[in-house]
Amino acid sequence: MRLPDPPQGAPGTPSVRLETVETVADDWFTLRRFRLAATRRDGTVQHLTRLSFDRGDRAAVLLYSRASGTVVLTGQFRLPLLLHDVPGGELLEVPGGLLDDADACEAVRREAEEETGYRVRELRRAFTAYMAPQLSAERTHLFTGEYDPALRTGPGGGVAEEGEDIRVRELPLQQAIDAVSRQPAADAKTLLLLLHAHNQGLCAPQGPAHHAAHDAAHDAAHHAAHHAAHDAAHDAAHDEKGRPT
Repeated sequence: MRLPDPPQGAPGTPSVRLETVETVADDWFTLRRFRLAATRRDGTVQHLTRLSFDRGDRAAVLLYSRASGTVVLTGQFRLPLLLHDVPGGELLEVPGGLLDDADACEAVRREAEEETGYRVRELRRAFTAYMAPQLSAERTHLFTGEYDPALRTGPGGGVAEEGEDIRVRELPLQQAIDAVSRQPAADAKTLLLLLHAHNQGLCAPQGPAHHAAHDAAHDAAHHAAHHAAHDAAHDAAHDEKGRPT
């Protein structure tokens, strides 16, 4: 393979040149060894070796309902939890999986329906993240999508032939954040998307009822401030009247 030319930076800027690539293993994932020439800030060149494994990019989606204030998570077995003595090895996650040469939106729709049974109509891209850049070139494309119980095509649960036995959980957003945070170690993409949803107010109610409640709260605050000002003025006048001349 032809190695890319290193980007040209300003003098004194560290740069790295890719010298050789060797495939160490090519099975369930691909493991490659990279030999690099790194120019440090002081101008010296250091030769480095790095390993990176790759299964391709993946995508994940947080399904949310603004009407009910809930989100959909999955629970499934993950080996690292068992290795860290978590009974059952179940991890709470958002649905997602490998792109498998598909577009990220297409892949995440497929995974969401397989795992949860919900068909997602509209997706919104949140961000793309490296989950472990020290180990892998894999990127995870993160989305949010509003779900409708009327569009549920089945119970979900994953693909049994692939060893999946997925539990579907529908939780209020804050309860989901608490449940994920209480785990011995949280799934990073899930925590990112839950906090993103909280920050963006994705589960905050809207529409006429929401605006009516907002207006009522605003009116109550206005009346309280008005009465407080009136009482203060009344007290001041009373004090002034009672002051000796």
